[in-house]
Amino acid sequence: MSKPTEDEILKQLRELDPKNRRRIFATLKNEREERERQTKTQAQQMPNTHWSQAHVLTRIENPTRDAYEQKILVPELTFLGVANQPDFGEVLLTFYPAKWTIELKSLKHYKDAFRDSMISYERLANVMFDDLMTVYEPTRLRLIMALRPRGGISSCLTIDSDWKIRGGQERFSDWTHNTDRIGFNKFGAVSV
Repeated sequence: MSKPTEDEILKQLRELDPKNRRRIFATLKNEREERERQTKTQAQQMPNTHWSQAHVLTRIENPTRDAYEQKILVPELTFLGVANQPDFGEVLLTFYPAKWTIELKSLKHYKDAFRDSMISYERLANVMFDDLMTVYEPTRLRLIMALRPRGGISSCLTIDSDWKIRGGQERFSDWTHNTDRIGFNKFGAVSV
């Protein structure tokens, strides 16, 4: 027996009395909401490595062994938050390269790879930080993620490889004076 077509299903629904039709749609809605709850619960239990997009990143050899700081502003980061609603933000990377440096085109593809990911921004910041540290092995990486306001509240997350809590040695002191707003202002990116 073949499956009914969409038109046949619609015809059958239209033939139902309104009370039964409401009951059927309520059942379908409840089933969909339950699937979404299960998906959300499963996503929360996944390790950060599940969300990794490190394979998209390309590294290029650093042309010098002299120390320098590279600031990279990603002014347009989009992803689906845990409520399956689009979230928008920007990322500022402070990068002290060692043997490898970032190929910027791959970074663009990398940030776009999260566009359809239903992930919390806290997890996304940690996943991005871990991916960048793994692929590029920098002397230092500082990631600042500023999210656009949602419900009148915005958030800014900072992760620094120099922090002892992240395994660093606290050799650099620029973060001790709360430089979290470098590269950001109330309405978007400013000169870096």
